[in-house]
Amino acid sequence: MNTLARIFTGFFAALLEAWQELRIHRLRVLLSLIGVTIAVASLTTAVAGAQMAQQLMTEQLERNGRPAMISTYAMDPASQGPPQSSAEITAAFEKTSERFKIEYTSLIGRTFGTQAVRQGLSVDTEMQVVDPDYGPMHRIFAQHGRWLEDADAQNLSPAVVVDKTTLSALGMEEGTLPATIELRGLGGDVSVTVIGATSTRGYGSMGQMWMLPETYEHWFAAAAPLSDVSYAMWVPIEGSEELASHFARQMQAELPGYVVDSQRQDYLAWGNDESLKQFALVVSSIAGIILLLGSLSLLNVAMVTMKQRIREVGIRRSFGATTGRVFFSVMMESVVATAVAGGLGVLISVALVSNPKLINAVMATGLDEMPGFPVQAALLGMGVSIAVGALTGVLPALVAARVRIVDAIRV
Repeated sequence: MNTLARIFTGFFAALLEAWQELRIHRLRVLLSLIGVTIAVASLTTAVAGAQMAQQLMTEQLERNGRPAMISTYAMDPASQGPPQSSAEITAAFEKTSERFKIEYTSLIGRTFGTQAVRQGLSVDTEMQVVDPDYGPMHRIFAQHGRWLEDADAQNLSPAVVVDKTTLSALGMEEGTLPATIELRGLGGDVSVTVIGATSTRGYGSMGQMWMLPETYEHWFAAAAPLSDVSYAMWVPIEGSEELASHFARQMQAELPGYVVDSQRQDYLAWGNDESLKQFALVVSSIAGIILLLGSLSLLNVAMVTMKQRIREVGIRRSFGATTGRVFFSVMMESVVATAVAGGLGVLISVALVSNPKLINAVMATGLDEMPGFPVQAALLGMGVSIAVGALTGVLPALVAARVRIVDAIRV
């Protein structure tokens, strides 16, 4: 117990001694640690920014379907053209989904050539006919208003959700929702109610719009039958390929004469996760180079200043300081200094990365789920700063440990 107490006492005494030395040599410490502070701030910001950028890239990829997303098509071999929607196919899909206990499912149908009009403003839109589960399955949230619900099928006016392109083109602000607009191109002009708007954008100048299948069937199907219809399922990744195969066979048994095909269609099935890994590797390499430059600058300053402190170390040796004590004390000066510099660098990084205006200015599209500052990045910044202090303090500490009393006299 006494040995452990002596160890802790010696350690904290060395820390206190290192802090006192830093206070005495404030100007030297300040000049030598500016580079470390900048390097740690750059490293932490790069790591935190990379994590946020990875989340942004993941969100963009998952808007085409979260892993594992299985798409199912049912076609009549005697028909020509893309798969059509029918009550028989929908019923077979729902029955098979219940049998496999699949929680998230959605019909997906698209129709083009529609135009949204409001107060003299207009925009071409792509209409997507989907079930409410489509939102969480494709990481689409209503940034303003709300997303589609099953009860919207009973509304007296067709309920739709629009994307940011449509919202901006029609001059609608988030505070004006719900709002009424005219929808053209589906057999006539129909007034629809915009109940929500997402943060997503359409391709180019074209907007996007989402509507329930029941709503489309009631208001538009007679004049513009829905085509190019598929059925999507969001299932666990493990065993998803086998599930798709079994699902297709089971659903085809419910639809004699049809051809049913089920396949995974998400970014992991296409191998797009490699882009995320390459991005993280590039950012880590850049951050490592930044840190290396900062540590070399600190080592250079530490070696030069140690040659100027030979008399000081020699006097400490004359008063009985051991080689180990001198070595540990000098090295701890570097560790304490870089820890302080690392703390400042992490605070600078937090201020930059946590600034919403800066994030929106750097990223072309916003994050639907804005994360807090990554704790791993802060811990990495502090850990790296301490490690750099220990490594760059070894050489000056070795020089100090070899100083003899006679060397102090010669200086």
